[in-house]
Formats: sequence, C-alpha cells, structure tokens
Amino acid sequence: MPSDRAKIIRRLLSLSDDYDVLGLELEAKPDEIVVHVRLPDCDMSEMRAVKFKQQETGFITVDELMSLQRAGYKRPAAVPPKPQPRDVATLRKRERQQAFAGGPRPYD
Repeated sequence: MPSDRAKIIRRLLSLSDDYDVLGLELEAKPDEIVVHVRLPDCDMSEMRAVKFKQQETGFITVDELMSLQRAGYKRPAAVPPKPQPRDVATLRKRERQQAFAGGPRPYD
C-alpha cells in the first residue's frame, strides 16, 4: 500500500498532465513538500481556439494575432495542445464526448 505521502507526491507530479503549467518544481523534505508551479499569463483555451480557427479557416484577425504574441507565441502553430491526463477514466470520458460531438452524418 502506498503511503499518503507517496499518493500526494504522485498527484502533484501529475498536475502538468491535467493542467496547462509552464513549469513544476517539487522538493520533498522530511516534514514538508515544497511545490513551485509556474502558470501561463493568458487563457490557454482562448489561445487554442485561435489555433483551431486558423487551422479550419486559414486566417485569423489582427487582434487574435496580437493576443497570441502577448501570450508569447509567434504563430498559432506554436500554441501547445491541451495536456492529456494519465487517468484512464478521464481519457475514456473525453473519448465518449468526442464520439458524440458534431453534427449528423450525411446520407450517401
């Protein structure tokens, strides 16, 4: 059986798989765990939306391009994809959501 300490450390190490973090430093001391998490200074869901819009339509507005540059990305292709969690239940839930997303299938 893993100890509570091991479970906590394992969960902290998986933060970067579940959330958009720029960096994660973990330091384990005898009586404490020190965590330093660097977060992006922008809304990553908006950045990914601009990236997908550029992929679908082939263009973006100047305002969207400026927001990408303020976030530190030179082009939409440089925006990283959404992190994939290691949790099997979460992965299956996302697969089910993607399977039922979208419009009706065309008739042939």
